[in-house]
Amino acid sequence: MATVWTVPEDITRVLLAAPGIRDFLTNDEGRGVVSDPKVRLAEFTAVVNSLQRSAGRTFTSVRDAAGVLFDGPATGGVVVSDALRLAVMRVITAEPRERKPAPNPLAPRVVENLGLYLYALRDPRDRSIFYVGIGRGNKVYSHEWDALGEAGTLDAEGVGDPDRDATRSAWTQRIRDIYAAGHSVDHIVLRHRIEAPHDAMATAKEFAHLLTDALRLLEHHPDHPVLTNLAGEPDDLEKRAMSVAELAVQYSAQPAPELPVPGALVRVPAAANPASTAEELYAAARGPWRAGAAARNVPGLPVIVFADNIVRAVYRVESWDGVGPAGEQEWRFTGAVDPELEARFVGTRVTPDRAGLKAWPAHGWVQRLTLARPHGR
Repeated sequence: MATVWTVPEDITRVLLAAPGIRDFLTNDEGRGVVSDPKVRLAEFTAVVNSLQRSAGRTFTSVRDAAGVLFDGPATGGVVVSDALRLAVMRVITAEPRERKPAPNPLAPRVVENLGLYLYALRDPRDRSIFYVGIGRGNKVYSHEWDALGEAGTLDAEGVGDPDRDATRSAWTQRIRDIYAAGHSVDHIVLRHRIEAPHDAMATAKEFAHLLTDALRLLEHHPDHPVLTNLAGEPDDLEKRAMSVAELAVQYSAQPAPELPVPGALVRVPAAANPASTAEELYAAARGPWRAGAAARNVPGLPVIVFADNIVRAVYRVESWDGVGPAGEQEWRFTGAVDPELEARFVGTRVTPDRAGLKAWPAHGWVQRLTLARPHGR
């Protein structure tokens, strides 16, 4: 059990409500405090900016926190008085945390499907990517097993030259700090099943997608991304970067049973979020969709909800409501969970070919009203 210090996400509000901060801004008492209120305000502003950049980050000691939050580049060279440092540290949350366990090896079926892959390790405290590598098998986990002294190194095959001593020392310390703070490393597979490129244009496009995916991982507010490439881009591209846990779900899942006919499938990327509640999942699944009149006229139409090719829920439609102007109208359904179909389908893997398609349509709606395969949908 270790004590960690965490910068609150709403740090500005917390600071302004703290008595010690108010005292610092309104009087010049305290160690190192200057008498000029404008200088104190500039000092406080520099500290707030530094704390906002580290919102949510945890530290394993007061010394580590002070070094990151108050010194040199963090405050733009502004000297922070001891009085302000003390007032800030009093509002940073201190709590005991247990070290999380190191990851278990991947299942053989997952290893086989991953093939040769490119991966990134991310620090969950500030979403920074601190290592990128190439490997097979359980290589993505081998750094933690090594840094934490774990014996498990099954199928941890690296590719290319080994790390330099300085590089190895850097990632070892970073991983130990992450675990000491009560967190675990985020494992992201940027690309898997890597094969030789076919042509220059395909290679260039792959590099562009790869860089976009890597920058996506650094976005602090995914709903309002800094990278404009992400605006309107489908969230579940077949080759997008995914966590190892997500890929394990993908390749461990059994194929879905025969799809119900008549029925519909809807692609809801938000359904992949494990933190989503049943209410949030239903709200996202309702649409609106490009549901044709024939589908809307089917009593109790079953709607299979999937994300990243994994079925997440199944509903029975009770009614439809039109959304948008005539001629461009889409439809939102009202319905209820179908327990029987959910027991059969949730957690299974459904791919476009199961619905007679080469790829899922961008609009996310696929209806199957007869046993004939759909065309152009």
